[in-house]
Amino acid sequence: MVAERLGSARVLRGSLLGMAGGAVLVALPAPGWVAVAGLLVVGFAAAPVFPLLTLSTPERVGRDHADRAIGLQIGAAGLGAALVPAAVGVLLARVSVEALGPTMVALAVALVGLHAAGARQAVPGSRAG
Repeated sequence: MVAERLGSARVLRGSLLGMAGGAVLVALPAPGWVAVAGLLVVGFAAAPVFPLLTLSTPERVGRDHADRAIGLQIGAAGLGAALVPAAVGVLLARVSVEALGPTMVALAVALVGLHAAGARQAVPGSRAG
């Protein structure tokens, strides 16, 4: 409903920035409730990201390649869902749980950067970005 009113590209950008903002809250040296609030922000902001990325795939890669690109997205999402939490868990076990905030910020910045780079590489004549 929100994406229909604002447009999927605007909601996607807002969600990615919300995830980065929530990650910053987790990374702040503040009371525990601030980190909890940050995790809530990250969770709510992350909810529409995968559906919107899938929805906007034809705009980014063209309709002729959308079905294969969506298949790659789903495969990469499954792989990422297994490997990223495992890697973060290993990092936290070896370093400290205090590394969670900076790690989340780094991942969020990487996600925003990758999305921005992908939006610039969209198929000519599309509405992506």
